[in-house]
Amino acid sequence: MNIKHRKGIISQLIAQSYLAKQEDIIVFTPLDGLGPIDIITYNTKTKEYKKYDVKTVSFRQQHGTMINRSPTQQQKDLDVEILYVTEQGEIYPVPKRKFKNK
Repeated sequence: MNIKHRKGIISQLIAQSYLAKQEDIIVFTPLDGLGPIDIITYNTKTKEYKKYDVKTVSFRQQHGTMINRSPTQQQKDLDVEILYVTEQGEIYPVPKRKFKNK
């Protein structure tokens, strides 16, 4: 397994742990690990489902600035939220944006 895949798996496990620690949240993950959604949560109080795509924070080699990942059209259509995870285990949810073509 290459380092990029390993970092992605670690980031997903950190995000799952972060979400599972929240009160009234149940965490679900897809069996095959493929697709536009990495994690689904269900809030037992509000009866609300949320869908997440987990991204490992990475930086441009030349300038050191963070690389922002845009959701795919399919993720926009499915209302998927992006969670950034640093190598230190910090979580940064990306605020939802309204898209013109939604």
